Amino acid sequence: MKIAVLDDEKTQLQLIEQALIGGGDEVWGEPAECHLFDRGLDLLEVLKKDSFDCVLLDRQLPDMSGDVVLQWLRQYAEKYTPVIMLTALRGEDDVVNSLTAGADDYVVKPFRPKELVARVQRLVNRQRMMHFREPIASTQSPPTLVGLKSLSELSTGDQLGDNLDELPAQIEIAGYRFERFALRVTFDNQVVQLTQREFDLALLFFSNIGVLLSRDEIFKAVWKRSDVSNSRALDTHLHRVRSKLALSPERGFVLRPVYGFGYRFDCN
Repeated sequence: MKIAVLDDEKTQLQLIEQALIGGGDEVWGEPAECHLFDRGLDLLEVLKKDSFDCVLLDRQLPDMSGDVVLQWLRQYAEKYTPVIMLTALRGEDDVVNSLTAGADDYVVKPFRPKELVARVQRLVNRQRMMHFREPIASTQSPPTLVGLKSLSELSTGDQLGDNLDELPAQIEIAGYRFERFALRVTFDNQVVQLTQREFDLALLFFSNIGVLLSRDEIFKAVWKRSDVSNSRALDTHLHRVRSKLALSPERGFVLRPVYGFGYRFDCN
């Protein structure tokens, strides 16, 4: 097992290392390595070439925030890596912002060694179980929308908007049937009426499952403009779409915000 730790204080790095591997490999049931970094840039350089089973990030660093490292991991890393924010910042907004940005857990200093080990173990085991199930899940074709290109294949949001307008009158994706002209969505024997923008937002994400969409791309596709100054409007509409279409992790749907960038919609 390989764990990366980012903290600019040498004493903290030593305490964390002692907590994680001081008890020997029997704590983990396998050989364990703890890689220590005191600069965010150094960790990013390693992450471009290597991966870890879990990453622990401090938020306050001289060269860059741990939030920036988290954002890089969620946007560019090929392999999903569990991340724990380990920081002295204890405000409710600090916790919420980190979890919203994609952190898997949040631990406030001073930490309790046994609890930290348990939290790392839980995340690593969860990720390994998900990886173990991947071959079974991969035998099924992911939900796709015939004839619709992903954003990566389109050069502008206007093209995407035109493409949505040219879709068939009725489309079914992941158990949801979209009736484009009636602005209705049917799922689980429920019929839900949406506004035009709610419908376009829902169809945009369902047709780009697993694709990271920037706020600029979303505004171009749905609002037909690139002005993202009124981001509150986007958040409000997404909240309504989540609620009306019952898009929740319990049902296998996760609409995940990526801090400072946009959103990604995943369907299990």
